[in-house]
Amino acid sequence: MPRSKVVTINGKQITVKEHKIKELREEVIPKLSIVMDAQELAGKGIKDMVPVFEAKIAELFPEVTEADVDESYPSEVEALIEAWVEVNFTGLKKIYKPLLSLAQMGIAK
Repeated sequence: MPRSKVVTINGKQITVKEHKIKELREEVIPKLSIVMDAQELAGKGIKDMVPVFEAKIAELFPEVTEADVDESYPSEVEALIEAWVEVNFTGLKKIYKPLLSLAQMGIAK
């Protein structure tokens, strides 16, 4: 059963749902690449970056409008992103530390 978590942004309840690996690979990761595109943000000040950020959040979370982001508190946006990471990458987070420990043990030998 897919994970989900409900968060509130600008008074609106948003259900963050777990994506299938295929969806992450084909739909979400390309959008994240665009979010992190340095050229898109090059030469822009913080004031100029906010609309880009709002548009990207609205693209990743279709239920959230740019106006919702504009009227939200930073902690609400943070909770939205944390919920997305939690429902989609908890499994990876759980195995990351043991894998890192094993890798470090292998390097130490």
